[in-house]
Amino acid sequence: MIAVGGESGTGKLTLCRGFERIFGSERIEIVSLDDYHSLDREQRRAVGITAADPRANNFAAMEEDLWALREGRAIAPPTYDHATGTFGAPHVAKPKDIVAVYGLFPLYTRSLRSLFDVTVWLEPDPALTTVWKMQRDTQQRGYTEAEVRAHVERHAPDVDKYVTPQAKYADLTVTFYRPPGASALSARIRKGGRFRPLDYAEFESAWTSIRQTRSAGGNFPETIIELDGTIDRAAAEAVEDRLWAHVGGRGRARPAGIGEIEDASGAASVSYALALAQMLIARRVVLIEQELLETAS
Repeated sequence: MIAVGGESGTGKLTLCRGFERIFGSERIEIVSLDDYHSLDREQRRAVGITAADPRANNFAAMEEDLWALREGRAIAPPTYDHATGTFGAPHVAKPKDIVAVYGLFPLYTRSLRSLFDVTVWLEPDPALTTVWKMQRDTQQRGYTEAEVRAHVERHAPDVDKYVTPQAKYADLTVTFYRPPGASALSARIRKGGRFRPLDYAEFESAWTSIRQTRSAGGNFPETIIELDGTIDRAAAEAVEDRLWAHVGGRGRARPAGIGEIEDASGAASVSYALALAQMLIARRVVLIEQELLETAS
């Protein structure tokens, strides 16, 4: 069970789609916590609360369904339609080897935190979040730019009060940013103290930096991995090949589309920093999966 949290527009679904390409759709189920809003858009407006307010979310149903998936039972939540702000017909989510859950509140309650084996929090540079949210909401959800700006301003207090504090529970925190003068994304991954550090020596290059710091908590030191987005294609693919040897399994060829993002025009491109981040997290997921299988046997 993987949790991917962060405020709106931080790239949660993009990260999960990378996991889907890595593991294959037959092995991973992706669940959106937006389907557990307790109020539709008009109802939220009527009572004066935002989707980033816990009162607008059905945590009882969320916990019940996610625990059912963990225990091997299918669920059928309603489908929240962002284009209309309403709920559609229920859809079936099936228990699979890996379940990735993304949304605003994956780590909000003790029960939710206890069911995940790997927890990830996304906190890109705020300027990037604004750009990504503007791009997504105007292109995919039918908002105007003015509506997006108003939405961000209206949600900000609740994001700061309820959403952002969950970051402290994450095993892995990912920050995407663009260094001054750079067009490519770079990334920083910080591993907390719950997991044993891995040996990343074989993945080091002129474009990667790995260091350990004293842990603020937990049993192990923190690890910080810097991924320079200006890495050239040959070097990036060489590092990806080394990572794929750990996560691919069963001799599968490395799939296309890892690290794929869309620009403002909707055209697809590849971010090497995103690709490496997706694969580094996937490597941790594979290790946890192996540990769980060994414990079960």
